[in-house]
Amino acid sequence: MKLLYVTDIHGVKWKYERILRIAKYHKVVAVINGGDMLPKDELFSQGSFIREYLDYYFARFERLGIYYLCYLGNDDLRIFQKQFMSFTCRHINLVWINA
Repeated sequence: MKLLYVTDIHGVKWKYERILRIAKYHKVVAVINGGDMLPKDELFSQGSFIREYLDYYFARFERLGIYYLCYLGNDDLRIFQKQFMSFTCRHINLVWINA
């Protein structure tokens, strides 16, 4: 079983795209994201990043049958936690680790 662990992506889309390519190429079963997933430079853009990018991003993992386990880190604002939680229910392969 192949796993890919990532962390501190901070909403950088090319890093997210690289993770997807690596996971697909190496036939990874699951990606584990240890936190700090959302943009850090413009903190209040985190909500739009969830809606406008992550929904599309996780749908691609779902089509590939790759699980994505994730945790919101210390740079991911808690005011967007509820939005993120409701969003994760739409993707069967997405597991939010809420600590």
